[in-house]
Amino acid sequence: MKRFISVFMSLFAIYSSTIMAAEITTLGSHVIELQQKPSSSLTTYTTHLRLSSNDQSFDYSLPVLQQAYYQGIDSIGGTVHLQQGLWAGEPYQPGGNVMPQVMLLNDLIAIGPLTANNDPMAVVLLNYSPGGSGQYLYIAVMAYQHNKLVNIATHYVGDRVRVKGLVIKSHQIIVDVIQAGKNDPACCPGDVARHIWILKQDKLVETPSHQQIVRLTPAILANTEWQLESWRYGDPVSNSSKISLRYINGHFVGMVDCNNYTITVKPLLSPGSIKVLGQHAAVTTRTCNALLAPHYQKRYLEQLTNVTQFTYFAGKLALTYQVNHHTGVMIFSTLKK
Repeated sequence: MKRFISVFMSLFAIYSSTIMAAEITTLGSHVIELQQKPSSSLTTYTTHLRLSSNDQSFDYSLPVLQQAYYQGIDSIGGTVHLQQGLWAGEPYQPGGNVMPQVMLLNDLIAIGPLTANNDPMAVVLLNYSPGGSGQYLYIAVMAYQHNKLVNIATHYVGDRVRVKGLVIKSHQIIVDVIQAGKNDPACCPGDVARHIWILKQDKLVETPSHQQIVRLTPAILANTEWQLESWRYGDPVSNSSKISLRYINGHFVGMVDCNNYTITVKPLLSPGSIKVLGQHAAVTTRTCNALLAPHYQKRYLEQLTNVTQFTYFAGKLALTYQVNHHTGVMIFSTLKK
C-alpha cells in the first residue's frame, strides 16, 4: 500500500505538470467527448464512442484505452498494462520512490482510418518518465484484431515535446508540436513543427512534412479564439463566467463577461517569452448581469497583464503568470462555436 501511494503521488505530479484539462476533439466524422468529473480528486474523464463496421464493434472509449496493454517504449521492453491510464515499474532502489512510469495523456485522442480497409483506429499519446528530468513522448496506434484491442504500433516523438495538435487525415497521423530547436535547451523548446506518420505493415513510418518549421512567437496564436478554462491548475473557471482571448496584430483582445478588452503584447528573444504591457490596456466599463463579473474581470486582467510566457499542453494554450511572487498557469481551450 505504501508503494502504491508513492507511485500514485509521483504520477500525479507528472500529470499536474502537464496542466491537462477536458476537451472535445473532432476528427473527421467521429467526435470524442471528454467530460470533467468535478467530484474526483484526480481529474477523470469519460468518453462515449462506439463504432461499428461490417459487424465489427470498435470501442475506443477512454476507460478502455486507460486499461489497455502497450508496447514499444524504449528501455522498458515487453508490454505495460495501464491501470486507469497509469503504469509504474519497480523502484530503481529497494524501497525508493524513483521508478519508470508511463501515463496515457487523456486530452488528445484521434480516431480514424489508417489503412485501406478504412476500419477506424485510435491514436493516443503516452508519456514515459524514466525517473529523471526526461519526459519522453510516444504515439501509439490501437486497433481491434479478432475482437480484441491491440497496440499494433508505437513510435517515439521526442523529449519534453509540447503537443499543439493531433489529427488523422487522409490515412495519415499528423502531430503538431513545440520541440527543441538546434540551440534550445531540452527544457525550453522553441520550434513549431509538424510530424506525419503513415501505418505500413503494422509499423509507423514518418514521412516528410512540407510545413516550414517556425519559431514560437505570439504570431502562432493568430486565427484562433480561446476560452479560459482554469485560473491555475486545480482552480477551474465558473461556468457562469465567459472569458475569451485572441491574438491580433500584437494585441491580446477578447471578452470578460460583457466587457471587451485589448492589451499590447511584445515578443521577447526567448521562444514563448512575452511582455504584456498593462499600461497599454483598454477595457470597456459596461455593467454586467453576473454578480461576480467585476471580481472575475479584476482577477483576469491582473493575471493577464503579468503573463511572461506561453506554450501548449495537449492542444491547450498555457499562459504562465507571476502575481505577488506566485507563479501560476492559466489554461485556455479552443472556443467552441
